[in-house]
This record gives sequence, C-alpha cells and structure tokens, in this order.
Amino acid sequence: MTTTLLLAFLAGFWGGNGLPYFVAGSTGDGRNPGPFADSAAVNVLTGWVMLVGAALFWHFAHVPRHPLAGWSALALGVLAVGLIHSRTWRRNPWPWRR
Repeated sequence: MTTTLLLAFLAGFWGGNGLPYFVAGSTGDGRNPGPFADSAAVNVLTGWVMLVGAALFWHFAHVPRHPLAGWSALALGVLAVGLIHSRTWRRNPWPWRR
C-alpha cells in the first residue's frame, strides 16, 4: 500500500503541476515559474512531459487494489501542488532568471 500511496501522490502532483503549464502554453502564454526559458512551446512541452509522467505514476500505483488510499493520495498531490502554484506561478522563484 505504501507504493500505491507514493505513486498516486506523485501522479496527482505531476498532473496538477503539468496542467497549468500545458494550458498556459496552449493559449500562447509563455510566462512560467520554471527554470526553463519563457515560451509557449516550452510550456506545452513541459506540461506534456508532466502529464505523461503522471499517467505513468498512476498506471504503476495499482489503485484498484487500494482505491480509497490511492484516490486520497492523488487528491492530496493535486492540492499540494495547487498550494505551491498559488504562491509561485506569477513570481520568479529562480534567482538566476531575471
């Protein structure tokens, strides 16, 4: 069950992190708080990689074996990254990027 909790949390975290990047890039917005260059294409690519990673984490979490724990961990991962984004999305947390 520990593996299910960890992988489901990571799936939520990566999915919740990838979605804003993908949506921002898809709408032409190049601003992002990531360590990469500001461009819409970079946002789309970053978001896509994170969403694919989230799907892989979810696949290997084997949530049907522990559905309540898995879905709860997923929800907590999304919540955690959402709270992080609420503080950093429009502020540059990387000191070397001006």
